[in-house]
Amino acid sequence: MKYKFSEQTRKMLPMYAVGAVFVVVNLILDPSVLRNWRSTCAFFLQFAPLMACAMAQTCILLTGGIDLSIGMTVSMMTTILATTMGDGPLGIAFGVIVTLLSGAAVGLIMGSVVTFARIPAIIVTLAFSYVWKGVTLFILPRPGGYIPKVFTRFFSGRAMIPGAALVLIVAVVVWKLIKNSRLGVAIYAVGDNPKVAYANGINVNRSRLAAYALSGMFVAVSALLLVGQIGCGDPTIGPPFQMNSIAAAVLGGVAFTGGVGMMRGALIGAFINTSLLNILFFAGASPYFQKVVQGLILIAVIGVKAVEYYRKGDEE
Repeated sequence: MKYKFSEQTRKMLPMYAVGAVFVVVNLILDPSVLRNWRSTCAFFLQFAPLMACAMAQTCILLTGGIDLSIGMTVSMMTTILATTMGDGPLGIAFGVIVTLLSGAAVGLIMGSVVTFARIPAIIVTLAFSYVWKGVTLFILPRPGGYIPKVFTRFFSGRAMIPGAALVLIVAVVVWKLIKNSRLGVAIYAVGDNPKVAYANGINVNRSRLAAYALSGMFVAVSALLLVGQIGCGDPTIGPPFQMNSIAAAVLGGVAFTGGVGMMRGALIGAFINTSLLNILFFAGASPYFQKVVQGLILIAVIGVKAVEYYRKGDEE
């Protein structure tokens, strides 16, 4: 019996192929990745934070918005985690729960302004990025805080548990459950056409708020992964994730216009984005040149998406 790919899977095949090529190139450039368990975990931990941020950005893009505050929100979540976490299972759990709830609250705040004040998401999130920057520096003006060693060991592979992979798998499973639920259908419908969604009985406001809250929680997950890597809270660590999260999501096929895109595409986009930086690093490229390449790729991807959008409009 011949296996038939679904339409969505067929569209993703080129992305899978490119991702596989980047895996091979990374292994050739850095064969030590497979040398031992810790090296493998460290390799995966390079990609995990951006993957979580790409998931967060995708939630907003699917509603037809865009989040320009993700960078500062990541920084804020790391400082919250580093100032609320304590020793022992209860202390660690408390810090993690507070951080996740804080992420959801941040998303709800911005989502409420977007939803009820009818202000475009790009303006709201840009404005709140400055608010979160001030809050972040108030909580922790410089890298520091307290993170138990057992927490960083969990992510580094020294505990013989693939911590970053487990955390990301849980996040993906949560999204999968939501996507297959009425809420997931509603999020896509709201992004595609809010008026039609409303006419079909979907609570547009509630769906949009849920998407923003979920996005905030994914940003908090990214902060957990980052702190597990660096071992402290850092008020300056987030900004690079801002444009990279957009690039990863768009590269993975998520549309700026809303209602179109898959989370797995965003994850692969994040992997390709980070892999490209690794390749440029091993090639000896300067950090400034790396930024130029990232910017050109983002422009190229947006350009291709724009052409596809206008062609589709002409056909209709």
